Amino acid sequence: MEGWREHPVFIELGADQKPVYTGAKEFQQKIVETADFFEKSGIRKNHFIPMFLENSVDFICCFLGLVKIGAKPIPIKLEYRKIELDEIFKNAQPQAIITETSHLEIIEPYLSQRIVIERKNGRLKLHQKTTKKTIPHELSDEIASINYTYRGYGYPLGVMVPHGQYIHGAKVFQAGLQAKPKERMLIILPMSHIFTLIGCIFVPILHNITSVIANTMHPRKIFRLIREYKINHLIAIPEIHLLLEKFKDLAGKLPSLKVLGCGGSLLTREDYYRIKNAFNTDLLHGYGLTEFTPVSRNKRGEAKAGTVGPLSENIECKIIPEDGNEAGEILIKTSHMFRGYYKNPKVTKEAFEGDWFKTGDIGKIRDGNLIFVREKKRTRNVNGNMVDLEELDRIAHMINKKDQSDLKTSLKNEIATYKIPFIDLK
Repeated sequence: MEGWREHPVFIELGADQKPVYTGAKEFQQKIVETADFFEKSGIRKNHFIPMFLENSVDFICCFLGLVKIGAKPIPIKLEYRKIELDEIFKNAQPQAIITETSHLEIIEPYLSQRIVIERKNGRLKLHQKTTKKTIPHELSDEIASINYTYRGYGYPLGVMVPHGQYIHGAKVFQAGLQAKPKERMLIILPMSHIFTLIGCIFVPILHNITSVIANTMHPRKIFRLIREYKINHLIAIPEIHLLLEKFKDLAGKLPSLKVLGCGGSLLTREDYYRIKNAFNTDLLHGYGLTEFTPVSRNKRGEAKAGTVGPLSENIECKIIPEDGNEAGEILIKTSHMFRGYYKNPKVTKEAFEGDWFKTGDIGKIRDGNLIFVREKKRTRNVNGNMVDLEELDRIAHMINKKDQSDLKTSLKNEIATYKIPFIDLK
């Protein structure tokens, strides 16, 4: 990690908001120590390891420590429900689990006969050994991680993400962001998401940008952090940027803020100008999938409202028009693409048309820029989270059998899982 000198790689803000600074040498040493700890705990090459961790330097060290020994991290959202976890554990058959101590009770049904490592107060320790012989999975060395997503089949799919996607994705993301060494980025999105992994972790690490890690969605706190830590870049989903715009009167002056990065869901032309004018910064909207990200992104000084920008480098794209319209399904092709859905050759085959990946999204290209229109596959993006309509239909069917009167309430509760947590602005 050349070029860091004395400026920190990370500034992590704990619950007490006291900053913990991590330099390049310390970060590298922590990755080595974490990898050694995993091996001593029994984790081996091609073991699958779900990670139930909050945003932290430890999350990043665990992810990279597993990659270092050839194990396959599976970043998991802490909000995943039983119906999703059942499918993931059935598909992945993981040998070990890394979790926050506070999350142990929630995932207790999945702990039996697995190595369990817990994180409490910023420290990792072996919670549970196993006498079961842990047989590694057979998987190519080019696969870095397994990341779960939806395509409208009613259950999560394990995307086999190659190392090349992380490196290439960070390179083209940075080409749009154009961040400079020693600048600072505020991380508030869950690190379990591919958008955050590439845009908020690998971009800063590879380009000497300090990451300020904060577990908050509160506008007043975010504005304070931008001022206090002289934040230059904030990456978030459109819904969060719109939340900040709504409470812009709390912001005060933010002279350090240069770029608002945006992705994960639709950003209309009207909302683009609302956000951009509120904070007088570059607003860069892009488009990507767990299978490959970013597919496209706007660049500083060249952003076009209502678009997700020109295609990323080394990616081909074609639109299959529907009913003579300009818009149609977006198909992409690149050597950095995912390598299929784990243990699901049928869905993998259906997702491709020759070498072209069918994104399941409708879009069009105009003046060299990609415009996202809507989803074709049976999913919907709710506040940056993928909701599978087939899964909701299945839940509704089960509920309908039991009690018709509770159907609407139960579905409302299911969908509420995907909403931004309530924010007290008092």
